[in-house]
Amino acid sequence: MATVLTQRPADEGFLISEANGGISRDVITLAAGDYDAGSVVISDGGNFALATQALVDADVDHNAKYAIVLRRTYSTAAVKAAAIARHARVKDSELITGAGLTVAEAKPLLAKTDILISAAN
Repeated sequence: MATVLTQRPADEGFLISEANGGISRDVITLAAGDYDAGSVVISDGGNFALATQALVDADVDHNAKYAIVLRRTYSTAAVKAAAIARHARVKDSELITGAGLTVAEAKPLLAKTDILISAAN
């Protein structure tokens, strides 16, 4: 029987362009979990977690922060991670969102920090 291998998303594979001088990047704290590169994450004052429709809906004051995880990160506790937090252009087909949230729905949320989602070529 053949072994089937599944390749996870490439680190930074979702990134089309970013601002000069590294100003697009930031270090964020992720909640415990398994995050692939391209995971859209949300924070409403605490650690960042995979963005789901429930978390977006819970942001009643609309001041949550959004970012995109740069490299695959796995931890059983909160961990620091590199992320795209502002001023970038990314591929829609390479983004990962959580339960009930589509990339199309994440588009205006990421646009608040000048992260533009483009169709993959």
